Amino acid sequence: MPLNLQQIEQYKTQINWPCELSEEFKSEFLSGAVKKTHISGSEFNLHNQEQYGIYLLLRGSLMMTAPLLTEKFSLSKLYGPGDWMCYAPIMNFKFPSGMAGTFLQNIDYLKVPIYHLNYLMNQSDELFKLLFFIKSVRADTMFEKCLVSLATPSSVKVAYTLLDICRVQGSINDNESLTLKITQQQIAALAGLNRSNTSSIINEFADKGIVESFRCGLYIHDLSKLKSYLADVDLLESSKLI
Repeated sequence: MPLNLQQIEQYKTQINWPCELSEEFKSEFLSGAVKKTHISGSEFNLHNQEQYGIYLLLRGSLMMTAPLLTEKFSLSKLYGPGDWMCYAPIMNFKFPSGMAGTFLQNIDYLKVPIYHLNYLMNQSDELFKLLFFIKSVRADTMFEKCLVSLATPSSVKVAYTLLDICRVQGSINDNESLTLKITQQQIAALAGLNRSNTSSIINEFADKGIVESFRCGLYIHDLSKLKSYLADVDLLESSKLI
């Protein structure tokens, strides 16, 4: 449902905006936003213009998967609270055909639809500033993931993926134990590995007391040991896992 004036003022201060924006623009941006909720386990496809817009996740996590050059290969990415996603033919943001998603947890998000974005484009240059920073953050995240995927052992890829899941579903604080709601098949997709290899590595982590498997999820018992697998990986200064 559309935001009321009280909610607009609330979100203006609560949102971690990716760049400096005027209070007037924030109000105009949020005046066209609607808040939506979906339940864990639901799946969806991005395939029509009614879904065009900018999305901001408020609660929960989801996994987006896009096909690459052929249907045999795909790329998956996590989104969690505070993450922005743009699906619209603006600044080359439109996702490839066949983009699909899965809600890993119950989720709340704000959506600013394309018709309101078109209105904002005619009112202020600040929309392009916001889009530029959203795109920059996404590019940094994907670049770091590519660095990890191209030049590291499978155990590091799985450790990186699990830490990223911890980031969106809870915390990467060493002193906390976490319960992750995700399947090993989904972990494999995010890590760019096959299910068998991923399961072997998770069993290796379990033998070391780092994780414990349960149906459709994992308990993370030792984040510091999990982070130790990334000790020799050059993460970006902007990394969300530092």
